[in-house]
Amino acid sequence: MTTLGFLGFGEAAFNIAAGLREAGLEGIRAYDKAWNVEGQAKLVLDRAAGAKVTLDRTMEDLIRKVDVVVCSISADAAIPVAEASVPFLTKSQIYVDLNSAGPDTKVAVDKIVSPRATFVDVAVMGAVPGNRHKVPMLAAGAGAQPLREFLAPYGANITVLDGPPGKASASKMFRSIFMKGFMMLLLETVVAGRTFALEDDILTSIGKSLNAEDFNAYASDILCRGVIHSARREHEMDEVIATLKSIDVDATMSEATKAKLNWCTRHELRDHFGGVAPKDYHEIFAALQA
Repeated sequence: MTTLGFLGFGEAAFNIAAGLREAGLEGIRAYDKAWNVEGQAKLVLDRAAGAKVTLDRTMEDLIRKVDVVVCSISADAAIPVAEASVPFLTKSQIYVDLNSAGPDTKVAVDKIVSPRATFVDVAVMGAVPGNRHKVPMLAAGAGAQPLREFLAPYGANITVLDGPPGKASASKMFRSIFMKGFMMLLLETVVAGRTFALEDDILTSIGKSLNAEDFNAYASDILCRGVIHSARREHEMDEVIATLKSIDVDATMSEATKAKLNWCTRHELRDHFGGVAPKDYHEIFAALQA
């Protein structure tokens, strides 16, 4: 039986693991450095129990017990974690970088990992909560096809790209210009609208202009998830901006998106909501005034 383990057990890893477990994949393991950190441990332990996965206490324990290692952390930690993983990896293993990092970072991780294991650059191309393991994913690199063949029987939606590591992440970076920018535009819109009690009316009007069904619910969902993950998404926008500059494309809009994400981070909205997305975007207004 092929076994799977997650390095990092945040929202994305938890939802993917829970979906795969319900689809019949057994023996899933996870390691998260926060498993015994005061104020963070309970969420990690609750997620492990909820997804029915085994929680390991060290990175080494996890890597030595699984066939497929999935790194799901923040983009800025992708290279250090890959370097820390290398001593424990073997030729028979697949190392999956699921992080929202730019193509240069993925190429760097590939160079670190590939002498010891088979590398895959994976980009998540949609919202993981709700879609869970069926969220659309792109994969590139030597391990892309084996990974797809392993997870497809459980309903994973992985498209293999013909190309080297970095190609999948490049697609995600360019998509992020729009998606994260759109999210921050919505936030600025509803915060302004709130001053005249117009936030719901404005979202309804935008939804009609976009010919989008139930746009208010969609906007609420992406805003609620967006504000608690603002710090991580700041790092992701750093990757986007670096990618754009490397190909000589103006990054004005991406830089503005990062600045707005930083505004969220400075308001400590993640701490206010205990790391869990609020149920309704109206709760954000009270948090901003706290």
